[in-house]
Amino acid sequence: MGKVKIGILGGGASGMIAAIEAARNGADVTIIERLDRVGKKLLTTGNGRCNYTNILIDISRYHSTDLIIARDILEDFSYQDVIFYFKELGIEPFVDETGKIYPMSLQASSIVDVLRDEYLKLGVKEICGERITKITKSDHHCIVATEQEVYEFDRVVIALGGKANSKLGSDGSGLEILAKMGVNYEAPYPALVKLKSDFPYLKSVMGLKVNAKVTLCSEENSEIACDEGEVLFADYGVSGPPILQLSGKAIEMLNRKHEVYIKLDLFPEMNRNELYQLLNERFDRLRHKTIADTFIGLVNKRLIIPLLKHSSVNDFNSKPTRLNTKQIYQIVETMKALKIHITGYHSWQDAQVTAGGVCLSDINPKTMELRLYKSIYLAGEILDVYGDCGGFNLHWAWATGIKAGKSAAKG
Repeated sequence: MGKVKIGILGGGASGMIAAIEAARNGADVTIIERLDRVGKKLLTTGNGRCNYTNILIDISRYHSTDLIIARDILEDFSYQDVIFYFKELGIEPFVDETGKIYPMSLQASSIVDVLRDEYLKLGVKEICGERITKITKSDHHCIVATEQEVYEFDRVVIALGGKANSKLGSDGSGLEILAKMGVNYEAPYPALVKLKSDFPYLKSVMGLKVNAKVTLCSEENSEIACDEGEVLFADYGVSGPPILQLSGKAIEMLNRKHEVYIKLDLFPEMNRNELYQLLNERFDRLRHKTIADTFIGLVNKRLIIPLLKHSSVNDFNSKPTRLNTKQIYQIVETMKALKIHITGYHSWQDAQVTAGGVCLSDINPKTMELRLYKSIYLAGEILDVYGDCGGFNLHWAWATGIKAGKSAAKG
């Protein structure tokens, strides 16, 4: 009896590692990739440095309509397992102060190179530049049609990704193919993406970066989630790590026709009373200055007028002694909860990952095999799971790819 023939559909992170595991377990493996080479999206991760996992791996850093199944999949593969796996391939880990883990070379190409070297050594074949158009399951085979050829495999691992940044690989066609096969999926939408706003002072603060605690709120003013870090103001709205982290939940609410806001706490280390005392003391000590000038040295100069206008203080060239207690508290409220209305989000081309995807209830979490179709396995971003920035999505790719590749080979 010959080797089991396995097709790995998609040459991204989960597909490459699935190919290694399938080949290590005795299968005859072929990768089919739409682009002219494998691993293109992987090369861009972590700003080209590839934070390939994180010491803070936990189900709380992931988002899905079925986190219980996601947890079951992830609990078999820790960040220590990832470090060991890649160390065996030649990658020495570098852990930064936030818990992100990079190759010591700080080059994403190192990850791509060692994965590719390993599966080529194991005899895996590559077919690049072919877009898959249809997958058909017969009694004993999986028929994979591309725009150029038709291939026959005993089993396939579908690692075709979501819809984020199609120039680097996935274009959503995998979900379309599976939908035609009757597989259930959550409607995809961009995640880890910049948000648009009609904040009236964007031109004044465009390009400005501020450190803030960011709270995502609905129109009822209820707090949905929060994050902290550097926020970037742009002509279209806001970006920066905490904005990206919260964008998936923001878009989910926008898609449900909710009003969405973020609130920026520009002084998270101080409570409102402490900030009031600070301002009151400054206004007294600097009473010879204008109201606007008393803020120089406290907040970025470009933010002063927008903060005052947002606080309904329009006579900012008058002396601070003219401010009453109510007005000072209004300024405090603005500095602790600068309200920015979110009106939309950037396109798939700007998104780092896809939210939504194949429902995890359609997958056997122990093997990654589709319940509806035996011999078809899924891995990576095509599934209804996405993680926060910082190596969490690549960890999901490794965990699901290893499990799918190994299971496909063993059958």
